[in-house]
Amino acid sequence: MNQLKPLILTGCLFALFFSVSCKKLLEKKAQNMVVDAMTSGEWIVEQYMEGSNNISNQFLNYSFKFYENGTVTGTINSTTTDGTWEGNVTDYTITSEFPSATDPLKKLNGVWKLKDTDWDYVKAEKTTADGLNVLTLRKK
Repeated sequence: MNQLKPLILTGCLFALFFSVSCKKLLEKKAQNMVVDAMTSGEWIVEQYMEGSNNISNQFLNYSFKFYENGTVTGTINSTTTDGTWEGNVTDYTITSEFPSATDPLKKLNGVWKLKDTDWDYVKAEKTTADGLNVLTLRKK
């Protein structure tokens, strides 16, 4: 039995290492899928609700392009505003920041909790001091 203890311990350590490595591999794969979905194509704001107020019309004619390096551009006509974004598959969140933006783009700043997603749309929520904001992005 004493001879089996090192073998059992080694097996347990291997299983633990394998399960941690497998989890990290799956998280990395999920992260890559988020990046692939967000960076392919351009996006529009289909709906933006500030509490019960629908302010989607403020985003008419804007388009957004997300890049793998964590940058994003918001463009209306020929005016482009630069920002950053980061997807977190563990927390199901996307963080966006347009540092120099004014309304309406600055309304996109913050951490958004993903509620529903697919390859061509994202529905997310953000709680503010004034209540709940709901954002729906749609791929062009």
